[in-house]
Amino acid sequence: MIIRLQDIEIEVERKPIRNMHLSVYPPNAHVHLSMPFFLSDEDARSFLLKKWAWICHNREQVLNQPRQTQREYISGESHYLFGSRYMLLLESVTAGANSVVIHGNKIIMHCRPNATRDNRRAQLQEWYRAHLRTILTELVGKWCEQLGEAPVEWTIKYMKREWGSCIARKRHLVFNLDLARVPMECIEYIVVHELTHLAVQNHGPAFQALMTQRLPNWKLLRKQLNDFIALPVEDIIENEQNPL
Repeated sequence: MIIRLQDIEIEVERKPIRNMHLSVYPPNAHVHLSMPFFLSDEDARSFLLKKWAWICHNREQVLNQPRQTQREYISGESHYLFGSRYMLLLESVTAGANSVVIHGNKIIMHCRPNATRDNRRAQLQEWYRAHLRTILTELVGKWCEQLGEAPVEWTIKYMKREWGSCIARKRHLVFNLDLARVPMECIEYIVVHELTHLAVQNHGPAFQALMTQRLPNWKLLRKQLNDFIALPVEDIIENEQNPL
């Protein structure tokens, strides 16, 4: 469903959730509202009107935020690993396995001369996945132990609208592959965020209080994550989720 306020179209999606969640996505400041099934269209419109100043402010921030162009995965491009910037350098190989290595301030990708953009993208993403899996294994284990949580299952996948998600009833966490590009402390924030959803399945006051107890600087880390401009325009940052 689309609700139009002044000259802005807002996508409204009903989900099996308890609260409304409002987001503004780059690169074109698309506004998305998730809402529970039991609320009406009028409830959605009323909520959006109350949040109108927030919507305008965050749309302006997104539209004014500098962003990198879409990646072609060619030599000379800037790519990030855990918040550090590297220059990509392609080196052709005609035999043996493809590989990606870091040398100084360069990410060197060994690939076939006829590799397409999609081939190169997939190769680099698998490299990112391996690095992120190592970090998540450490962080998820550390925080499960620290919070007294039983071990959880988790997976990594590319996600368009979220840095992570939690399926509490299955004790299963999902992490966005693009976390491999952001600073390490931001990854830790997402790990704690998703583990906290095992206890509280929304973003209301109880969730925020528990986050503050577990990670006192979580709001600063959230801002650092959402302000991080290393992601290309084909990847999407979630700016904020607002409980009803």
